[in-house]
Amino acid sequence: MVRRHWFVLLTTLGSATFCLTALTGAQEQAPLIQWRYDYNQARKEAAKKNLPLIIDFGTKDCFWCKKLDDITFRDTKVAQLMNDRFIPLKVDAEVDVNLTQALRITSYPTIVLAAPDGKIIGSIEGFQDAVRFHENLQRALATLRDPEWMTRDYELAAKHVAGADFARAIATLKNILEDDKARPIQVKARKLLQDIEGQARARFLQAKQMQEAGKSGEAFQSLTETVRLFPGLQASKDAGELLARLAQTQQAEQKSQQRSKKAHDLLVQAQEFYKAGDFLPCLDRCEIIMASFGDLPQGLEASQLAADIKNNPEWLQNACEVLGDRLGALYLALADSLLKKGQPQQAAFYLERVIRSFPGSRYAESAQIRLGQLQGTPPRRVDLQSARP
Repeated sequence: MVRRHWFVLLTTLGSATFCLTALTGAQEQAPLIQWRYDYNQARKEAAKKNLPLIIDFGTKDCFWCKKLDDITFRDTKVAQLMNDRFIPLKVDAEVDVNLTQALRITSYPTIVLAAPDGKIIGSIEGFQDAVRFHENLQRALATLRDPEWMTRDYELAAKHVAGADFARAIATLKNILEDDKARPIQVKARKLLQDIEGQARARFLQAKQMQEAGKSGEAFQSLTETVRLFPGLQASKDAGELLARLAQTQQAEQKSQQRSKKAHDLLVQAQEFYKAGDFLPCLDRCEIIMASFGDLPQGLEASQLAADIKNNPEWLQNACEVLGDRLGALYLALADSLLKKGQPQQAAFYLERVIRSFPGSRYAESAQIRLGQLQGTPPRRVDLQSARP
């Protein structure tokens, strides 16, 4: 009887030992997570392999951190998924304080999920069992999966770039990046867009160098091409702003050149009249130059020329006589105009003024004839003493 009990006990112990050995073997066969411990190296590896990062923030004394390591991270499916589809990074929050603060981690454990380019796509706080944790990882991967239309559009954008049709490529790439969820295809699209931006920036800097070297025409053409080829990019906006400034500068230069030319032409005319002894039109040109172009060198020359005439009584008298002739002719023309408009009284006033102001001149004689015709009397010489003031 005693022998039988010993047999049962040994058999039971043997079975328990076998089960324990089998369980231990299963745990030993479970794949271990291939943790990385250097953030910068993990980032580079993620970018190179185009895999998302999974970062485990914890501390040595954190109870639930240890539970996550002992239970969830030992699950075969979890470990395999993390090794195959992620770059796993373990961070001691008490050691790497800067990174922990930068990501605003305040409780442990906290799992942070980041795209290959480092953009945060989600986080998991606290302990989760293997099943739930595995589901969350699958969900995160689903957000990073490339839709067919994105892949198709990216290939189309690449063809546009190859054909130097940057405008259409930019529009297509921006459409891919609209939701900005850091999918692998979006990472590639962003990189391609950055390459295009680099080309646009190089064109802009080259045009800027042309402008600084005084090659305004070439710079203008290059900037125009940059705006046309790369719409919507920062380099294109910068090119547009510089283009506007160049246009303003060119307009100002053209206006300055036009002013200088006009002042030069007027001064040449004034000098020719001066040489011919025709001092009134010379003074007219000088007055215009001094009034409108006094800030130019021609203004000083005109001022000196006018001073020469005004300081010479004989020349000034000549100018006055010419001016009188001109004024008499203008008064006669004004009187004729008033007569045509049916205003004889006003016309008579100016005819009398001509007679009074220019006695003995041909203008006074013409005015006397017109006034006599207007009054219905034969022509006579006007007595200046009785003339209308």
